[in-house]
Amino acid sequence: MKARDVAWLRGFLHLDARALADGIPPRDIERQEQTVLRALELFDERPGVVLADEVGMGKTFEAIGVAAAMRHMNGDSRIVVLTPGPDLNTKWEKEFQKFGEGRSPMYAFGDQIAAVRTLNDFVTTLRQKHVVIAPITIFNTGKGGKEQAYLLSLYCFWKKLHWNTTNAILRRYNGGKQPRVDVSKSHFLEFATLEEIEPHLDAAFGGRSEEEVIEGGPLVALDTLHQAEGDEVFGRHELVRRALNLARFRLVRALMPDVDLLILDEAHKLKNAHTVRSAAVTATFRKKYRKALFLTATPFQLDITELRQVLALFSMAIGAPADLLFGADAFFEDIRAYQHAYNAFEAFWRALDPGLVAEFGELFERDPTLTSEVDEPSLRAVAGAARELLRLKREKIEPGFRTWMIRSIQDDKRRYRSHRRAPCLPEGESVLPFLIYERFIAELFRQKARTHKAAVQINMVSSYGAAREGELLADSVRKDLPPSAEDYRKLLRSVLDKLGARPSDHPKLNFVMTDALEAAERGDKTLVFCTRVETLSDLASELKEAWMERLLERWRVAYPGATRDDIFDTTTRDKDTRGRHARIRTRFHDPQDALYLALRERYLQSLLTMGPWAEDHLDEIIELANERRSQLRTTKTRASRLDYGHLKRCVEQAAATLWRTHCPTEGADYEHQLDVLTSPDFLTLGLDLELDDLENDERGRECPTWEIGHDAARLVVQHRPHLWGYLSSALYGLNRKIRVGVVERLARLLTHREVPFLADLLGAARASGLEVENLKSRELLDFVDAFWRTPAGKPWVQRLRDFLHYFQSRNESQQRDILEGPIATGALVRHTRDGESRERLREAFNTPLYPMILVANEVMQEGLDLHRHCRRIVHHDLAWNPAQLEQRVGRVDRIGSLTTKLLARDPSTKLDILYPLVHRTIDERLFRTVKSREKWLEFLLGARPDFSEYTLGDEEPSPLPERLASELRIDLKPRAETPS
Repeated sequence: MKARDVAWLRGFLHLDARALADGIPPRDIERQEQTVLRALELFDERPGVVLADEVGMGKTFEAIGVAAAMRHMNGDSRIVVLTPGPDLNTKWEKEFQKFGEGRSPMYAFGDQIAAVRTLNDFVTTLRQKHVVIAPITIFNTGKGGKEQAYLLSLYCFWKKLHWNTTNAILRRYNGGKQPRVDVSKSHFLEFATLEEIEPHLDAAFGGRSEEEVIEGGPLVALDTLHQAEGDEVFGRHELVRRALNLARFRLVRALMPDVDLLILDEAHKLKNAHTVRSAAVTATFRKKYRKALFLTATPFQLDITELRQVLALFSMAIGAPADLLFGADAFFEDIRAYQHAYNAFEAFWRALDPGLVAEFGELFERDPTLTSEVDEPSLRAVAGAARELLRLKREKIEPGFRTWMIRSIQDDKRRYRSHRRAPCLPEGESVLPFLIYERFIAELFRQKARTHKAAVQINMVSSYGAAREGELLADSVRKDLPPSAEDYRKLLRSVLDKLGARPSDHPKLNFVMTDALEAAERGDKTLVFCTRVETLSDLASELKEAWMERLLERWRVAYPGATRDDIFDTTTRDKDTRGRHARIRTRFHDPQDALYLALRERYLQSLLTMGPWAEDHLDEIIELANERRSQLRTTKTRASRLDYGHLKRCVEQAAATLWRTHCPTEGADYEHQLDVLTSPDFLTLGLDLELDDLENDERGRECPTWEIGHDAARLVVQHRPHLWGYLSSALYGLNRKIRVGVVERLARLLTHREVPFLADLLGAARASGLEVENLKSRELLDFVDAFWRTPAGKPWVQRLRDFLHYFQSRNESQQRDILEGPIATGALVRHTRDGESRERLREAFNTPLYPMILVANEVMQEGLDLHRHCRRIVHHDLAWNPAQLEQRVGRVDRIGSLTTKLLARDPSTKLDILYPLVHRTIDERLFRTVKSREKWLEFLLGARPDFSEYTLGDEEPSPLPERLASELRIDLKPRAETPS
């Protein structure tokens, strides 16, 4: 067999094909290639590999690379990808598709890829396709009454029980809600006949019970239960339901073909063997796959023994060693010894004064083995502890991990990540609820009343809304409280109810709100994570309210002294009043106002290079344009008054027609554009030649009664810069429909209520001496064209250019998500309860435009990339689990991120990670706990030891000698080939 090296891999797999478009540095492509090769090397000896690269380093691409290699080595190999849920299923499907896109694809899987959504589709598709992507949630379905009745009827058929007995069993199990099923006429999973599944019924209902457990009980076969307890067992609903689930999973396993590679995304979600999800994978895939590739950036989260469940799944592979788990248990004992040695070494090290630290550094340089005699007692203790630590690392820990794990880490993340604790001190009235709360909890403890103190405290430090909605403050608990505690509960509830009208008075919510808005004004996006639903809603609404106040200040540059009601719409019981913003915005989108031209693309300048030719031939153009106008049929309203939308099209078509005739040589390079502009449908349908609302397309029966004169025609043909002229190169290559959609959506976005463009424009207009109280359309149109070159206008052009460059890098489906998703609303703030799909929120947030702030819950903390234009994370609500915090940060700290691009230009760039902590509350204890746990997650998985990083007090320990820190570091990355 040919050696599997980089040259071999590049013969069929081209991971660098999209490197430039996606902003992936060559070193990362090389690392990903080495990871694929290392995984194949481990598969030669092991049934499973944990791919544990840090968040954002391309595990998905590496896994697809391994799948490509498996397909290359065996064209008949079957591969299953299990994803955490439907949204990530879609993401994986798109990533597989991306591999085959373009003239030089990374690897062409052809038509062998299929993404499924149901269990029956999974089984049937796996028989037909070689790569099947499925959400693991499909194993949670099918537990309803009808399927359980079918499985019970199937069991009775297998046992050859009389139909009367079958009916009695069903009545005992579900009270007769579901009748007996004629299994000879029904199908399992809607496709498998009785003839097909009958050979597998012994294994489904009988056989040995599984060692694992499901939903808190053992996986016991249904016949085992029946034989032990008789018909009475069917009255134990939960126990029988688990046995039916087991039968279902076993039948699925029997109907599946064997799988050569099982890829499991976010594998840490299976750490608990007691869940339906874990049991489903166990029962369905036992001895059905040959190799497994498990993806997780956090292979353990709270305790190293969580890895045992991962290894237990490896032990179920076809041909897995029988003693695999025995070796795993021995390895966990080694890890515990290593942790004890580490704690001992850290304790000795912290006790050293700076002089002894320097002396130890010299000692280690002279004798890296630390075997020489040391006279000073403190140094002798440190040397002994370090020696034992190094021995365990070299002989046990690193070799143990490397036999089944690959993990690359971002070596420089500790340099550019800026972790900042932000104390939030309650002041004024905001102190009161915290004081009452402390007295309330103290009284509960004094009275020995039951309480979940931590959960209640976390509510309190999250927001007043979260505290008010918490279980302990609900009126329903009053009967369970001692009278003295009930007094405090009622008082606290009363105070919180009053503060509920002012959520921003909460010290943490106020800090996060101010911080995120200040960042938005600088042009920086912020990703805020909340775990409390009430906090998420309160924060989003308060952010919007505060942003409107900031916008008002910008409008006051143009209109000093203006009130909020002057600028923005107001609604009362009696009437709706339009503010100045709405009135001006309408003019920019009203085709019967000359301002309509300000934000529209002028095709004679952006699609053609006509130069001043049109102005030099204006009389001829006007004559032909009026002929075209007379052929136009529109609505009565647009026919009765000068309509700049129709006028623009008539003039552009006339100019294009005449230029093609007079300048055939120049026009030869623009045949396609000229065909569109001179099409008879262009006058009615616009550039995309389709009837749509975006371009104000309207068909009618009326002929326009207005004439096209010189002044109006000159607005269209004049050869001077306009917005889309500056951006024409960024629009190049978009199909006409998408191009029209982009221009129109962005024109509307610029004038949206929450976007400060109009405020900036009119403020600059006033400063230049333009009359803004009674705006004249022609004057403001001229100013808009000049505005883009001013210091106030250039940032807007750059923002739109950045957006278009990002937009061009997306496929058509993603482009539609951007145009139809949150960007269409122009909202500064979005949150994950808005009803938008995760994909649309992701695409919108990844642009440099709105939304600028995304308030997210746990739904967004895994599996999504939000890194294109964001480098700020706020942990509004902390988690006890450090892996969850790392997953959050991984949304923006990824390959090709904004941070990476900025670092290439400015090494001092930071990725800001904020921890707002309410002073002297559970926030501070939670932060200490999670940082302590993070130490082991980091140190055991390859981070460079640094005690100071996890010190929470004022005194930091001395740094370890550079060489010792390097020697202690556990290396789990793939090792690059040595150049020959």
